[in-house]
Amino acid sequence: MISCGSISKFLRTGVITLLGLGTIPAEETPTAAEIGRAIFQDTNLSRPKGQACISCHDPNHAFADSRQASPGAAPNIKGTRNAPSLMYAALIPAMAFDDFFLPDGSEAYAWEGGLFHDGRAQDLFEQVQEPFFNPKEMNLPGPVALAAALRKSSYAPSFQKLISDKIWENDEQLNYYAYRSLVEFLKEPFFRPFDSRFDAYQAGEKNILTKTEKRGLKIFKTTAACADCHFLHSKSWTAPLLSDFGYDNLGVPSLGQKDPGLFAVTDDPEDMGKFKAPSLRNIALTAPYMHNGSIPTLREVLEFYNVRDLQPPRWPKTDYPETVNHDDMGDLGLSEQEIDELLAFLKTLSDRSLLKKPKEQLFPNTPAGTPSTLDRKLYFPDWTHRLHPAFPGK
Repeated sequence: MISCGSISKFLRTGVITLLGLGTIPAEETPTAAEIGRAIFQDTNLSRPKGQACISCHDPNHAFADSRQASPGAAPNIKGTRNAPSLMYAALIPAMAFDDFFLPDGSEAYAWEGGLFHDGRAQDLFEQVQEPFFNPKEMNLPGPVALAAALRKSSYAPSFQKLISDKIWENDEQLNYYAYRSLVEFLKEPFFRPFDSRFDAYQAGEKNILTKTEKRGLKIFKTTAACADCHFLHSKSWTAPLLSDFGYDNLGVPSLGQKDPGLFAVTDDPEDMGKFKAPSLRNIALTAPYMHNGSIPTLREVLEFYNVRDLQPPRWPKTDYPETVNHDDMGDLGLSEQEIDELLAFLKTLSDRSLLKKPKEQLFPNTPAGTPSTLDRKLYFPDWTHRLHPAFPGK
């Protein structure tokens, strides 16, 4: 059994910074987030070697993948979905079947939250485990192989110092702390800076947006009704995450093999072809779009929402036409000028810390005043690690 003291040591605040996959001086003990940063970049944790988390979550692309679908570590193996941005991923609420009241007083229920496009992971702890063992991703044969690779890593001495020799020799416990470390890294402040021009506007800098961008914001809230799903109000954080993280079938163009989306999680035929609404933060930096990367530009996404039902030949057929949402999109009636204005507004959602990051600098700087992870601990949906056999609190 791991002591509660071990987990406290593991999660404490630290001051050491890992540079690339470099080692930490022997007299220093790293933080979990620093070990997670090293794991995130480690291309020796795949089979064959050569692929890491950072391979598909590019810091120069808001930690998304500019490719339609990411290739796997194994030769000639490719995924079927576009890797989403990791910006603000640590703040996505856990998967839940939520109830809410409609304007007429009736009650409705809907799935919201979760990680991956189909919500199959409750939170980041569940999410970070799967890519290691997915044949279309890092392709490790199992947990024993991951533990063995971690023990051979360049940061192994630092990791071992953090979690103790006894834990280090236990495959299950070692992997547990590797997953926890990755989650702590993804909670780091530079992943949640909230420093876009839109945030400044919300904070009172009314002149920071142009007239065109302000008109786009108005369209976002009214004619286009984007704000119905991409909330402009705070919900689970002190600033809006720009999504309700609900699920819908948008009629996205098919790329061949059918993808059932949420249905694979719920087994409900009504959920066939539904995927989670992403946060719109940094949306201008994360092309291509949709769960399968089938729409190359943000402008075409807006045109798709606007005239999908009026110009069906323009886009390939969708996988599950029977569950497509025709009530909220497909015939919005927006003019070309309104599309331009809406697009201009969406570009204000890009974090300035990302826009200012030099390409040669691996990770963005954290804006001054961004709260630490410990300061915002209660805001993170982070609980499934307590169900893991290696959880030290049992």
